[in-house]
Amino acid sequence: MTLLLALLAAAALPRLDPGLTDAFRLVQGGRFDDGRRAAEVYLASPAPAHPGQAQFVIGLSYHQQKLYERAEAHFARGLGLEPDYVTARFFRGFALLNLGRLDEARAELEAYLARDPDEAEARFGLGLVALEQDRPQDAQRAIESAIATAEGKGARADRRDLARYQARLADVHLRLDHLEAARASLEKSIALHPEHFETWHKLSRVLRRLGDAAGADRAQERSDELFRRRTGQEGS
Repeated sequence: MTLLLALLAAAALPRLDPGLTDAFRLVQGGRFDDGRRAAEVYLASPAPAHPGQAQFVIGLSYHQQKLYERAEAHFARGLGLEPDYVTARFFRGFALLNLGRLDEARAELEAYLARDPDEAEARFGLGLVALEQDRPQDAQRAIESAIATAEGKGARADRRDLARYQARLADVHLRLDHLEAARASLEKSIALHPEHFETWHKLSRVLRRLGDAAGADRAQERSDELFRRRTGQEGS
């Protein structure tokens, strides 16, 4: 939710109507049904000032539940009512990406970035779209741009976001069969967030392809240890 709060507070973007604050807070707190009801009460009031924003909050509640088809429908409805509420374009872009509607996802994320070019996550999203469309060079440029944008925030940069970006950049390098570059990106990801078992597993596979069997075994052991810890299987 840190990213969402940052988007809602961004100076370059329209602010959420204060009349929807309670609905948003309910969604933020995981009370999705209550948040939807609060947004619907807002919509039922005489001449609501921002019906598109209310549709966005309803869409956001579904998006947080990973119900992307329902979320996308509300984001689209909201943008039909208030096309300048570009925060909805960001989330609609990711919903469309999850639904496999890649050209539409790309268009929404590009439209968002036209208003907020300093949002690293939107640049990362374009990288994911390009990767899904088998455009690895475009994916590399977009994800590297996301990394540079995030790192430009200095102390405010989110290490987990940067770790995620580096891990997916490694996927791009693997698509291009650049094994050493993939190894470097995975090692950077682990340095930023060493507790992610999937990154260690990916590193193990890359090291094995590079002929470093001992390093691959160590990385896989670490992955297995973290997986057991995450699933509560330690010592079982």
